[in-house]
Amino acid sequence: MEDIVYEAAGGIGRITLNRPDKLNALRVTTFEELARALREAGGDPEVGVVVIAGAGRAFCAGGDVGMAQTALTDERAGRKHYFGRMIALSQEILMMDKPVVCAVQGACVGGGAELITFADLVIAGRSAYFLFNGTAIGGCSWWGAPQLLPLQVGLRRAEEILLLSARVSAEEAVDIGMINHVVDDEQLAGEAEKVCQRILDLSEEGVRLTKAALRSVKESLLASMTASAEMNVSALGKPELHAAFDAFLVGRQMSWRALRPGQPAPVDGSSI
Repeated sequence: MEDIVYEAAGGIGRITLNRPDKLNALRVTTFEELARALREAGGDPEVGVVVIAGAGRAFCAGGDVGMAQTALTDERAGRKHYFGRMIALSQEILMMDKPVVCAVQGACVGGGAELITFADLVIAGRSAYFLFNGTAIGGCSWWGAPQLLPLQVGLRRAEEILLLSARVSAEEAVDIGMINHVVDDEQLAGEAEKVCQRILDLSEEGVRLTKAALRSVKESLLASMTASAEMNVSALGKPELHAAFDAFLVGRQMSWRALRPGQPAPVDGSSI
């Protein structure tokens, strides 16, 4: 595989996002390979739990810049294909009989932050931070966050996090229920291993049935995800998103206020 590494040993399927030079940014290839690895783990009778981790200093910095550029310039069908791969991946996680654990360090942004909402358990190092940045870049977080984050942290907190594109530290994330545990970074791999071993000590059938029961709650909430994807497909064709992406590429801040009726143009060098 090109974007991930998958290995299975000792009852644990280990998936590593393996583009550290790109901070493990997500592209179509990544989504497809993640789904393939999950299917392989799901079909392996010797695997009882799956861990998803990121190589290098970040778990995942969100969408790949090259992919985003393609999504902005591609035809509508191409954008729908990209979003379709994301939905397919989330379904693989949800439909698995085996628990999925995410071990997070450093940046967990955009699609990376939404990915962890589908996991059954999330452990983070103290360097981790979580950022659902849809409103800051001209779209919305649609892939799991609007549906699952309110269930995990409460509606009011989810509204604040998503509407304000608010950065959440690892300590705050565990306090509000976004993640399960926070440990020092050097203890992250060991803590994930400990959780996996605990799962392997338990009844395989009991774990399967429990995940199935919890899945029914998530599935009802995720019914709106396809509609949200369709809204984002349409939004990607708007000129202001192209302007925001151009500003990002040259290191300028996008002035969304300047696009609002009656608001003054920016005077600080930020981009319209």
